[in-house]
Amino acid sequence: MDQITKPLKFKPNRVKRLYRGGSGIDRLRGAAPVDSNYPEDWIASCVEGNTREFVAPGHGLSVCELDGQELPFPRLLREHAAAMLGPEHLERFGAAPGVLAKLLDSAVLLPLQVHPDSASARRHFHSEHGKTEAWIILATREINGEKPYLLLGFNERLDTERFRRESLDGEFHAALGMLHKFEVAPGDVFVVQGRMPHAIGPGITMVEVMEPTDYVIIPERNCFGKELTLEKRFAGLAPEDALDIFDFTPSSREEVVRRCRPEPELIERRASGTSRRLISRSRFKFFEAQELCFDGVWELDLSEKSFRIGVVVEGEALLKSGATALPLCAGDSFFIPYATTACRLVGQARIILVLPPTCQIQRNK
Repeated sequence: MDQITKPLKFKPNRVKRLYRGGSGIDRLRGAAPVDSNYPEDWIASCVEGNTREFVAPGHGLSVCELDGQELPFPRLLREHAAAMLGPEHLERFGAAPGVLAKLLDSAVLLPLQVHPDSASARRHFHSEHGKTEAWIILATREINGEKPYLLLGFNERLDTERFRRESLDGEFHAALGMLHKFEVAPGDVFVVQGRMPHAIGPGITMVEVMEPTDYVIIPERNCFGKELTLEKRFAGLAPEDALDIFDFTPSSREEVVRRCRPEPELIERRASGTSRRLISRSRFKFFEAQELCFDGVWELDLSEKSFRIGVVVEGEALLKSGATALPLCAGDSFFIPYATTACRLVGQARIILVLPPTCQIQRNK
């Protein structure tokens, strides 16, 4: 097979979790909305899901469509890594994207949890990646009369001893009240850095962008009717070591907003639309997210040499590159390789573009 230099489309990749949701993903794709235990769709994934129920090996790994064939994304990267990812990225991360994107839809309040940052991931999981993540809110809905919200960061009511005690007991009575609560609306963007406690509330559909791991500490024993073992609650770590991943620093609401809610910045305005930077690599080194809104023809600016992961969140478009033409509609996702030299979008759509860590990006001279 020749080196891959043309864009690829991903197959839908719903992933099983303990919590229920997913109807927002169905709505996005124009399908009958159903909440189930498949509330996420993983995009450009070389990560197997850390699912707490039996699933087949390879669950969570992405599959691409290429010349009428369905091929595992990790295999394509192994065989065409330099062309798809770029030589600098390959040297730093190996044949993997270094970033993971998801569509996620919650019908319930997810458990209070925390992910490691880079330092604690190296120390506890022998991994170069922690799990800083970002939430780009696409749609919201009220469930049982409750407005959609997020819990993020310890507030001034933090009682560290009580939080640790409730975590070890596996039952939260006061802990949720120790986090800031943010009502959310479509268009909101949050960045959740490693070690920051958080929980996603019910009724939220989002694009989630993150470091490519599934490490998570969930202290509660009862998780949607499932009794979790100590090993599963604390990701195989000693409970006290796992709790040390939490950043027990109370912050004001204003400080959390300053740290976690980046302001979008205009990249380019044309007659056919606009491009905005939602999350900047210059501030958050693990990934970048851009939003492209257009009606007509949009020639992608590929002068910044990098691969790109795309998620169509509204509308329809035809992605053209040489002889390749990929039809795209809301809910579809795609991959533009590092070696792609020209790419044009034709239609009316809103697309989220995800770029990998900043240290691997170089501009053409």
